[in-house]
Amino acid sequence: MFSVVQISDSHLSPRITHFNANWEAARALLPRLSAELIVHTGDATLDGADSDEDCALAAAGLAGLPAPLRVVPGNHDIGDLASATQTPAASRIARHERHFGACVWTEDRPGWRLLGLNSQVIGAGDAADDAQRAVIEDAVATLGARRLAVFLHKPAFLDAVEEGPVGYWAVPPDVRAPVRRLLDHPHLRLIASGHLHLWRIARHAAASAVWAPATSFTLGPRLMPEPRGAERALGVMRHVFREDSVETEVIPIPGAEHLVLDDMIDEIYPPAPADARA
Repeated sequence: MFSVVQISDSHLSPRITHFNANWEAARALLPRLSAELIVHTGDATLDGADSDEDCALAAAGLAGLPAPLRVVPGNHDIGDLASATQTPAASRIARHERHFGACVWTEDRPGWRLLGLNSQVIGAGDAADDAQRAVIEDAVATLGARRLAVFLHKPAFLDAVEEGPVGYWAVPPDVRAPVRRLLDHPHLRLIASGHLHLWRIARHAAASAVWAPATSFTLGPRLMPEPRGAERALGVMRHVFREDSVETEVIPIPGAEHLVLDDMIDEIYPPAPADARA
C-alpha cells in the first residue's frame, strides 16, 4: 500500500498574485498527508505558456515538497491545440520541462504503474504526440500484472468515453484513440485529471475517474453552468493504492480563500483581440 497526493491548477505568477496565498495554504497542508509521491496535474502557472517568470515562480513554489514530485502540463503551462494564440509548440514544451521535468513519465511502484500524460498534445500529429503514443504503447506492452493509474491535465472524457465533443473541457473524441488504449485496459484502476476547477469521483468500468479540485479558484455558474454532479470547492486529493483498487478522498485546504474565477476572469485572462481570435 502507498499513497499519492494529487494537487492541481495552482495558477501561480509573480505578476498576478491572486492565487499564490492559496497555494501557500495548500503547501502547508502537504506534510500532514504523509504521501509517498505528489503529482501536480497541470496549470501550475498562470501563463507559463508565454512567461518564463511564471514558470520560475511556480517551480520555486513546488520545490522542497515533503515527497517526490511529478508534474504534467496544462493548457496555461504550454498552450492548447484549440487556441488561436497559444499552441503547444516545442519551445513551450521545452520551457516547461526545463522547470518541471518530463511532460510524459512512467513511475513504477510495487504492483502498480503510474503514467503521466501530456493531454495538450493528444491529436497534434507532431513529434511530441508521436513520442507520447510510443510511451503509451510501451507502458501497455510491458505492464504485466501491474495495475495502472493515469494522470493528465485535461480529462480524457467527461461522462462517458463514447460522448461527443464537449469543447474546451476534455480531450476531443476524434483524437481520443491513444488514451482509449489505456481507458479500455482491464488493469486500469484510476484516471485522474484536473482542469475543471471542480471535484468529482466517478466510475469508469473497474477504475475511478476523478477530477481533482484546484488549489487556486473554482468556476461559478457563468463559466461552468452545469457542474455534472461535481463540487465547487478547493482542495487536494489523496489516493491510497491497494493491491487491486484505489481509495480517493478530497481534503479541504485550511485557510484557503474560496475565490471564483467568474468574478475576475477579465482581469486574470483578458479576452484576446478580435483579430487574434479569428
